[in-house]
Amino acid sequence: MLHLEKLAILDQHQQFLQERTKKSDLFLVWGCVRDLLLGITKDPLDIDFTMGGTPGQLYQDFDKEGLSHFMTEKFGTITFLPPDHSGREYQLTPLRTEGDYEDFRHPWEIHWSNDILLDFQRRDFTINAMYYFSTEKTTKAPLDFEKEGSLTDEQGLLKILEKEGYCYVADLNLLILQKLDYLDQVFHQAHFDEDYFRYLIETQKTAVFRNQETFDEQPQRFRVLLDPAKGLHSFIHKKVETVGDPDKRFWEDALRLIRALRIVNICNHKLLKMQETDQKVKLFDYQPELRDSIKRNASLIQHVAKERIKDELTKVFQKGNPFWFMVLLNVSGLLPFLFPALEKTKFVEQPIRYHAFDVFTHILMTLKAVQDLTEDYLVRFAMLYHDVGKVAQYEAYTKAKNKEEIRMIIGGPLNHRNSSPILMKKDFRELGFSHKEIETIERYIAEHHTPWEILNANPDNREKKVRKLYSEKGFEMVDHLFDINIADRIGQCNPLQNSSDLTDSYELKNILRKLQAEEGQFKKTDLAINGKVIMEHFSLEPSPLIWELLQKAFDWVLVDIQTRNTEHELLSYVKSLLMNQGE
Repeated sequence: MLHLEKLAILDQHQQFLQERTKKSDLFLVWGCVRDLLLGITKDPLDIDFTMGGTPGQLYQDFDKEGLSHFMTEKFGTITFLPPDHSGREYQLTPLRTEGDYEDFRHPWEIHWSNDILLDFQRRDFTINAMYYFSTEKTTKAPLDFEKEGSLTDEQGLLKILEKEGYCYVADLNLLILQKLDYLDQVFHQAHFDEDYFRYLIETQKTAVFRNQETFDEQPQRFRVLLDPAKGLHSFIHKKVETVGDPDKRFWEDALRLIRALRIVNICNHKLLKMQETDQKVKLFDYQPELRDSIKRNASLIQHVAKERIKDELTKVFQKGNPFWFMVLLNVSGLLPFLFPALEKTKFVEQPIRYHAFDVFTHILMTLKAVQDLTEDYLVRFAMLYHDVGKVAQYEAYTKAKNKEEIRMIIGGPLNHRNSSPILMKKDFRELGFSHKEIETIERYIAEHHTPWEILNANPDNREKKVRKLYSEKGFEMVDHLFDINIADRIGQCNPLQNSSDLTDSYELKNILRKLQAEEGQFKKTDLAINGKVIMEHFSLEPSPLIWELLQKAFDWVLVDIQTRNTEHELLSYVKSLLMNQGE
């Protein structure tokens, strides 16, 4: 369902920008328009806008007082950040045309323009090629218009647009323009012609309106939605398509290959989250020509800067549905260029007593499970690579001659607990992830079997082991490790492992929360004694023995913090250790 009424939210941003630029003729574009029409945001944080002029002149004329600001000179994008710490960002890229592309990403030359009809032709997808404009009414006589029709009939709206090339939404005072001749007249050289605007409205045979009390009966602003690429058709039919030939669009900018998947993924994910329980939501699909073009041109992604690819991937893993995104990466042929170690897990069979699927399918199933448990994008990426080392591990198994060699593999560098983090670091460095991000993902992968070890040990010792893990790793990481364990078990899909009964895994999470509430994170620094106390009390010199005694004392205290963490108890325990050592 189209939410044309939500476009009015942009009026406050339009007014703010008009005051700052001292110009009335500017257009809000891209995601802020798209997401409001879909109804998946209430007030967008990223406000992209465009207008006629050159970047240097617009930047100079812009009232920048109280705003953080900078300009990317090569492509003329000007960014403004308001001081209210709202997270909102305004980006201005002036109307332009582009020459041929030099590297499947950047145009050889850019020409600044005042022509919307030229500007829209360079844009990627029809749902991103709409321009919203609003301005205050003048003192001219108000419009007197008889309402007919209904906007709830979206197919009827499309028929009007196909026949007339424009349509008027009376309750919103919104003119939708698709016919290029009309669009050029209303905004000739990017300047609003109010007389022609009124002419179109007053000669329009059918008005589309919503009869709801939430709308102003007499809107105080003129509003126009320019839709030269017929993006509304794509919205209503839920088909993503490029502006013009898809092959040309991808050869111009290969990042669009991933962006096409990312935009649909996040939009569909948000649509599903916002749907009512008794209402079925129609989701976006791809135009067949677009889908085929992505497959044909998948190898072009190798020409895109890794930082830009990483940004797209992170957006999906933060705000979308990573599982379906990875499925689309696979079927589109993009997977081997982005995640080569993951690609190699396909058709690598696993012991049936543990897993029902090959490694690749198991990983995707665990990803699907973990995204329902946490929105932390680093945990989700860790799940994506937690088992990639099994390829080499299982290959080594086939060459092992006896059980002793198998034990050596399990205890050596080919064990996937050791090799998966290494493979992850290589691939994620290639994608431009930061050192801190990679380090965090590495810790999750390296420790992903630790909850299994706790579960397979004596149940009476679970609280002690969880307390120790909590002490070493902190609440957040341990909680996420338990999420990974739960997802890993769900991804087994194997009744032989009783993977549907997760009672014991959830027990670990409950123990962790109990410890957090009652004790907090107990660290070595919280011990009632330290190395200096031990040396002075037992007349010992500094040596590795002191560290060893403290470690054993720490492990001993973790069994019963309340009783054992006193100087008297600890020194008595250390004394017993020294006496046993002497024996």
